[in-house]
Amino acid sequence: MNGTILKVSIKGVYLLEKNNGPIPLVLLEDETKRIMPIYIGLSEAISINAAINHEIPPRPMTHDLFISLLEKTCSQIDDILIDELNDGVYFARMCVSMDGRQFEIDARPSDCIAIALRCNATIHVRESILTEAAIDKQAIEGILSLDNYLS
Repeated sequence: MNGTILKVSIKGVYLLEKNNGPIPLVLLEDETKRIMPIYIGLSEAISINAAINHEIPPRPMTHDLFISLLEKTCSQIDDILIDELNDGVYFARMCVSMDGRQFEIDARPSDCIAIALRCNATIHVRESILTEAAIDKQAIEGILSLDNYLS
């Protein structure tokens, strides 16, 4: 797939109130302040939020375990790329370096983000995806920060 790739940052993890209950989402933001939501599971939301807040659990959680495995195998995550949106589902790739080789692993964007935050890897989004998925700032009015929900 060709096209421009943009660096994004994590704006935060939030909950969108719906009739069936709160729906977790992570908001990504590019340099021009365009915002892209990714709806995620609650456990991934808690993991991403913990990484944003630099929280260290008493025992390794799944994403922490993955980081430990990377460290023990002298591997590293170079970056992640969210590069496809198909019927409302995002697809991502994790770019890994190991033993002088580089390869990509298909992964859910939420897992990629949780891991990237833990190892300071850059998060990229294909511009065409960001353009398609970007929302107006008014669309996120009234959402609740996960930190506020958990406290």
